[in-house]
Amino acid sequence: MEIYEPKGRAREYSPLALNYYKGCTHGCRYCYVPNMIGRFNSSYNHAEVNADVSFEKIEKSAKKFYGCGKQILLSFTGDPYCGVCPEITTEVLKILNKYEHKVAILTKGGKRLLNDFDIIKSFGDRIKVGATFTFDNEKDSKAWEPGAASPEERVEVLKFFADNGVKTWASFEPVIFPEQSLAMLKEIAPFIDHVKIGKLNNYKGLDKNVDWAKFIKDSVDICREGKVPFYIKKDLREFNKGVGLSTEEADFDFLNL
Repeated sequence: MEIYEPKGRAREYSPLALNYYKGCTHGCRYCYVPNMIGRFNSSYNHAEVNADVSFEKIEKSAKKFYGCGKQILLSFTGDPYCGVCPEITTEVLKILNKYEHKVAILTKGGKRLLNDFDIIKSFGDRIKVGATFTFDNEKDSKAWEPGAASPEERVEVLKFFADNGVKTWASFEPVIFPEQSLAMLKEIAPFIDHVKIGKLNNYKGLDKNVDWAKFIKDSVDICREGKVPFYIKKDLREFNKGVGLSTEEADFDFLNL
């Protein structure tokens, strides 16, 4: 339960992160965490959320990183708004705010996020609220991520924060049905502050059937038409065929707070 620097693909999301949940109630079929942790713990069950949190350790870490000026992502090993002990994330935010940290939230929790509206607003420009978008309809969302909020609920919540002066962002990863990801990108483009776009990696061969070069072009066209700042993740950029990207659009720190 310490603030740390992510490695590999995770580093593309944030220079720092804090994990305080292990497990998640959303049940996403594509989730990488069970395999990642399962390599070291064969008895790990991602559906059982471990909410045994030491706020003392978190505060000690927050104090250690005081003044670092780097964004901290919540979180990689579990959704901060998975519905188990929501007061934990509230307390974590209070600690990080006390030490004036910059925070990026990424969640599929939908309206659960609204419980922390006041503390989020108190961060001022040191926080951004984000959601992952995978599908454009509730049927597919329930089939693939049964415990998560519906796509429209996620849009509604981000729009609420945007309307109330909070910076918002979105992650498009994994991309399972490209046309659905593009539809959601179009829907949020009028109000979102920025997006990060990736692909699907090694999931039952589904990624082999996607024209990723076309997906890059279509995504970039939507972002540029809507004047939405964006970052294309490295795994997706490898499929780029002729779409000009600026240095910033391929820089994983470009959109950090």
